[in-house]
Amino acid sequence: MQPKAVAHPTDARLLHRAIIKLVGLAKRNRVPLRQSYLRLAKRAAIMTGRYTHAHQFKRARRQLKFLRHGLAGSSVTSAARLMAIRCWKLASARCSV
Repeated sequence: MQPKAVAHPTDARLLHRAIIKLVGLAKRNRVPLRQSYLRLAKRAAIMTGRYTHAHQFKRARRQLKFLRHGLAGSSVTSAARLMAIRCWKLASARCSV
């Protein structure tokens, strides 16, 4: 059997994809984000691959840390906070009916 060219998910790719999905979910639900980190996350994901290829692992790790911060930072917290407020308002509106 011939080996296939399968792209394995890396940390940088998974984190970047998670940021994209989270920001898209927030936009669809009309949740305003303070910072979405979309453009910066794209660049950090690209640079992680470049640094790793060049065996500059400390620099690659710094970019990964930035991606983790972008995911766990204001994107997640503000989206989760505002979605929780919306759910609470919806639940309280249903109870009062």
